[in-house]
Amino acid sequence: MDCQRKLIILLTLFAASASADALVYAVSTNYNNFTGQFGTVDLTTGAFNQIGHAIADPLAGLVPGSNGKILSISASGNLDSVNPATGAVSVIGATGLGNLAYTIAELNGTVYATDLKSNLYTVNTTTGAASLIGYTGIPICPSLTNPNEVSDEALFADGGKLYATFDGVNLNTLASVDSPELYQINPATGVATLVGPTALGLDAAVRVNGAVYGFAYGYTGSSTVLALNPANGNSTFVADYSPNAFDITGAAPTPEPASFGLAAMGIAAVLVARRRRFYGQQH
Repeated sequence: MDCQRKLIILLTLFAASASADALVYAVSTNYNNFTGQFGTVDLTTGAFNQIGHAIADPLAGLVPGSNGKILSISASGNLDSVNPATGAVSVIGATGLGNLAYTIAELNGTVYATDLKSNLYTVNTTTGAASLIGYTGIPICPSLTNPNEVSDEALFADGGKLYATFDGVNLNTLASVDSPELYQINPATGVATLVGPTALGLDAAVRVNGAVYGFAYGYTGSSTVLALNPANGNSTFVADYSPNAFDITGAAPTPEPASFGLAAMGIAAVLVARRRRFYGQQH
């Protein structure tokens, strides 16, 4: 194969890898049958592509794990491992939080979890066991006192800081019982500091290419992908995600394609340099 053809192929691969920047891994819950799904979401279009079979024990939160796997916490309180190629889920171990488990996030190599009582924990990624750090001060899930009320929470890291969003909604009236707010959490003490109001229904957030994207479940309309500003809680509409019955409850970046693209460009540059040297020797 001549150098020109190699260069074209490498540049094509680079373009394809760049387009993958819009994809993130995600887990969602289908409220029609209360099963989970694992797949990818296109941040620009909101399209969800399921990978593997339905998950009997829905998951919340996604963080990088070992050997290319992704970690998540199940509705029953297990720390699970997800194979991103197949969507297969395997149990690592019980966190000890049971059905109070809420969601997880990763900051500086440590995995954190929250529960419905608004406590913050660290999670042992080998055993799954959760260790209490402290009470955040964020409102507790209203479902603990009223079964007709639910809450939304997204736990995520950005800029070396840990954040959480929270709101409460009455399912009968769709009225807000806890206004949607963004908090910054001290990972050493668990104490949360209010940042400001944010979008209703946020159940997941992910940092991609220096920006934070949130996924908001639509109680009265379409579920949406939002650009989220951690400095003040402001959000900007990006796309509707579908189908609306799915509530995206965790998201994580797909493998960074930039490194592949840089490698391709480097190889292409070497090929061009070799071709020039070859022609220089001929002439």
